[in-house]
Amino acid sequence: MQANVEQKLIEMITPLIGPMGYEVVHVEILTHRKGTLRVFIDFADSGNGTQKSVGIEDCVKVTRALDEFLDQSSEMEMIFRGAYELEVSSPGIDRPLRQRKDYERFAGRNVRLHTFRPLSSEEMGNAAYFEKNPKQKNFAGVLKGLKDDRVLLEVGAALEISIPFPLIAKGNLDN
Repeated sequence: MQANVEQKLIEMITPLIGPMGYEVVHVEILTHRKGTLRVFIDFADSGNGTQKSVGIEDCVKVTRALDEFLDQSSEMEMIFRGAYELEVSSPGIDRPLRQRKDYERFAGRNVRLHTFRPLSSEEMGNAAYFEKNPKQKNFAGVLKGLKDDRVLLEVGAALEISIPFPLIAKGNLDN
């Protein structure tokens, strides 16, 4: 349920901040005590080799663009049933990788990936690596991209594994 609400919010926010050069990386809905909507943004072109990062001015600009729109949204009233706080933030240096396009966009960068469970030899696509690491759920290496719904990861000198995208529980850039 929560994931569907978060996806709906991303779909509502994207057309407002996209023309400004930003994208929504993730949203968090916190409903304990005081309701809070956290919106994590990045530059829409941040994966093209540039290393610019979202600053305070960017967060203020996006907050101003979203504030009135969200306050008038019936979806926000259904989620928070009253007042809430809007927080706009950078995803940080360990930016989460959530969508397939992130795994293509950040190819060549160091990443950390965590799977829901240990992978089988067939799922990993590298029997020799599996023999030495049969119960591995946490991986670090250079992201090589996405091919056939599998994330390609270089985990050592010329040693590549592939991880089925649906089995990735969490992925982050590793700077």
